[in-house]
Amino acid sequence: MRLRWDVVIIGAGAAGCATAIALLQQLPNLSVLLLERRNGMSQPFRIGETLPPQTMLLLQQLKLSESFLARGDLPALGTRSIWGNTRINEYPFWYSCYGHGWHIDRTSFDDWIVQQAEDAGATVFFGATAAGTPEYRHGWHLTVEGVTDSPVTLETSLVVDASGRGGRFCRRLGMRTDKFDKLTSIFRFYPAETNDTECSDESFTLVESGETGWWYSARLPQGQWIVALMTDSDLARNQGMLSEIEWLNALARTRLTRTRFEKKVPLTPLQAMPAHSQRLQQFCGPGWYAVGDAASVFDPLSSLGIFKALRHGLLVSYAIRDELQNRPDTIQKYHYLLESEFKQYRQMHRQYYQLEKRFMQAPFWQRRQEDSSAEAV
Repeated sequence: MRLRWDVVIIGAGAAGCATAIALLQQLPNLSVLLLERRNGMSQPFRIGETLPPQTMLLLQQLKLSESFLARGDLPALGTRSIWGNTRINEYPFWYSCYGHGWHIDRTSFDDWIVQQAEDAGATVFFGATAAGTPEYRHGWHLTVEGVTDSPVTLETSLVVDASGRGGRFCRRLGMRTDKFDKLTSIFRFYPAETNDTECSDESFTLVESGETGWWYSARLPQGQWIVALMTDSDLARNQGMLSEIEWLNALARTRLTRTRFEKKVPLTPLQAMPAHSQRLQQFCGPGWYAVGDAASVFDPLSSLGIFKALRHGLLVSYAIRDELQNRPDTIQKYHYLLESEFKQYRQMHRQYYQLEKRFMQAPFWQRRQEDSSAEAV
């Protein structure tokens, strides 16, 4: 088994695979290893995603556009929302120069992009985790479990943390994370039916604000819908939103979201997943970089999760290329780019939540008004 690698990437999701693909396109002789703690490619559950049209630009840069289009994902024609007023606002994607977006199945998408990374020349170890405290002695010495019967030590010049919001490698380095809210997603899946097309909105993502928080719903491949209540974790507990009855009562109080699901029988019980915004205080350092959700997590309202993951993969590939070619200030440039990105995201995030004034007395919205005022000061 090979024990020395040029680059080790922890995590084989969209960010990790995009990093590997972009690196090997520029430096095909690199040895690139992805460590993925999943035991196999397919996962029993991943929440769905809507890809905005501009994702196509990144897929083209990664030379993945033709393969992606061949997957046949569901077109996403735009977003409808009830936010800030009682009107139904529509934002169609056909005004975009990139065309429509896509509703994707995350499990299928993750399997596909792993295959693209392997086709590009990367090696993927499944069921593998980096354990213990990483050691840096003229390079990294990583203790890896799950590759063989006993732990092995791998050596590498560079590590990319693409392990998701947990940021396992960065956390072991002692890097601190700033969390900006308590947002959580309480969601379930419903079946798609033949008469759904009669609603004429199945290709639109729907966002609707309410007193408790806001609702997201979208059509997914494989004959499913997803509907999620986005609220704060403590409010969900205090208001009983983790219970079937209270969640359904809140859904029934919506104006438009309930019409998608009132005649459907759910496929799954309620599930909860953290959705809060966060960022590493430091995005990179000597011999390491963080990408995707390991670096920063955006509010699901942005619909930029996978877009950001692919973008970070491209950006870090340029940084690693420059570092290997001994160009100056590569770490500083990468940190500056991600710092600027997160500042812009926070500004847009505050502005969008500021638009909703109808529920000012409700704790969820009150917190966001107060947070915006404090940051402005």
